Amino acid sequence: MKKTLRYKIAILLLTVCSFSCDDQFLNTLPLTAPSDATFWTSEANAVTWVNNAYLSLPSANDFQFDSMSDDCVGAGDLVAQGLHVPTSGIIATKWNYTPIRHCLQLLNKLDEIPGISETGKKQLAGQARFIMAFKYFEMITLYRDVPLVDQLLALSESDIPKSDKAAVLTYILSQLDLALDELPVTWSATETGRATKGAALALKARVLLYNSRWAEAAETARALMELGQYELHNNYAEVFTTAFNNKTKEVILAHQYAKDLYTHTLCFAYGYYTIGGTSSSLPLPALVNAYEAKDGLPISESPLYDPKNPWDNRDPRFHMNFVLPFESIGGQKYDPVNNQNDKNAAKTYVYFRKYISDMASQQRTMWVNWNIFRYAEVLLTYAEARNEAHGPDVSVYEAIDKIRTRAGMPAIDRTRYNTKEKLREAIRNERRVELAGEGLRYFDILRWKTAEQVLNKEVVSFEIPGVLPLRIIHTRKFTAPRHYVWPVPQAAIDNAKNLKQHAEWE
Repeated sequence: MKKTLRYKIAILLLTVCSFSCDDQFLNTLPLTAPSDATFWTSEANAVTWVNNAYLSLPSANDFQFDSMSDDCVGAGDLVAQGLHVPTSGIIATKWNYTPIRHCLQLLNKLDEIPGISETGKKQLAGQARFIMAFKYFEMITLYRDVPLVDQLLALSESDIPKSDKAAVLTYILSQLDLALDELPVTWSATETGRATKGAALALKARVLLYNSRWAEAAETARALMELGQYELHNNYAEVFTTAFNNKTKEVILAHQYAKDLYTHTLCFAYGYYTIGGTSSSLPLPALVNAYEAKDGLPISESPLYDPKNPWDNRDPRFHMNFVLPFESIGGQKYDPVNNQNDKNAAKTYVYFRKYISDMASQQRTMWVNWNIFRYAEVLLTYAEARNEAHGPDVSVYEAIDKIRTRAGMPAIDRTRYNTKEKLREAIRNERRVELAGEGLRYFDILRWKTAEQVLNKEVVSFEIPGVLPLRIIHTRKFTAPRHYVWPVPQAAIDNAKNLKQHAEWE
C-alpha cells in the first residue's frame, strides 16, 4: 500500500506526544524552548516533524465558521450573536503558535541534519514556510495585530508585544515567495497531500485577496491557472466524496484523512437526527435563496420559481449541496413533519448534503478529505480581484462561466452584469453558492465589511404554509468596529506581560 501523507499523519498521531512539548503551555506563549537536540539526527525525523505541523492546517472542524456568518446557524452561534468575549473557548481556535514554533525550529535545524540532500532541505523548508504563513494568515485575518515571531527565541525572550497586521502580512508574503522557490510542482504518489507550488500560489492569492491587493491577487491567481496542473472536475458533487479523495485535479490541497486511522465527525455535525446528526450547522434561508433558478435569474425574478414548490427548477448545485424535507441519504429519510426527533432538531428545515452524501452511516468516523484549496476558488479569486482592479473584461466573465457551466448553469449575463459594481455582486453570490459549507463565508463578510448589514437581524427558518411553520431561531448582533476583529484570548494575555488587548475589546 502506498503510504500517502494521510497515512503518515495517522501513524504520527500515535507517536507525536513522544517529541512534542506541552501544547497548553505552547499555546499561551508565542514561542518556547526547542525540543531535545538529539531528535535532529535524520531526514526521516525531520519529515515526521513537518508532518506534525500539517495537523494545524484547516480541517473538517472549520465547518463551524459558516455558522458565524449569515449562511448558517449552529456551532458558531456565539460569535454570530455577538456574545463572544476574550474568555470564550472558541476565541482561542486559531491562536496557535505551536506549529509556528515547530516550523521555525525545523528551519533552524536543517543544516545540522546528517546526510540530507539539498533537494530534501528545500522541500522541507518550503513546507515549513507554507504552514507558518498559513497560520499567521489565519491569525491576522481574525485577530488583526498579533506577536510576530520570526526566529527561535529563548523562553525569557518570548514575551513580546503585538506587531501591526501590515508587518505580519509582509512576513507572510516573504515566506510564501521563498516557499514558491522551494516547493515542487508535484510530489510522488507516496507523498500526496503535501504542499506544492500550486498550494503556495493558492494561499498567496487568498492572502492578497483578503487584504484587497487586487492586482497582485489577480496576477497570482493567473499564475496558478497557467501552471497547467489543475482544472475543474466534471462533476461538482464528486469533489466532496470519499471516492475522489486525491483523485481530482480540482483539489489543490486537502487536509488528509484515512479510514480507521485518522477520521472526523462532519456527518455528526451536518447530518439530521435520523442518520445520527446533531444539526451543528444548518443552512439559513438567505443562503438557500441565493441559488438562482436554472434559467440564471434570481428567484425573485425568474418565472420558473414557484414559492409553493421552492425547491424546483433551481441551480443544480442546490440539490447537490442540500438535503431537503422528505429526501433521503443512504436510505434514511429526513422527515421534519412526521418524525418528532427530526422536527425538534431541524431549526431551519434544510441540511447540508455536501461532504456527507456518501458517508451517512459514518457519523463519527468519516474520512472524506477536507478541501483547503480547490481550483474553483482560484477562478473566483481571479474574477473578483481582476474586476476590482480593472472592471469587467472577457477574462473575468470566462472565469465565472467555467464554474457556472460545470454546474449546469447558463453563462453569466454580460448585459445584466456590465459594470464593476453589478459584476461585484454577481461574483460575491457565485462565491456564496459555489463554496457553501466550506468554511469561507464568515471571512468573506468580514473582509467585504458587510457583516454589520447581514448579521444584525432576527434569523428564522423556511416557511411553507401548511407544511413547515415559520420558526424564530434567535437574534444576531454585530457591532462595528468591535466585531470585525476577534479579541486576543484572555489566556494568552494572562501568560504574558507585554501582550495587550485590542482597543475595541478593552
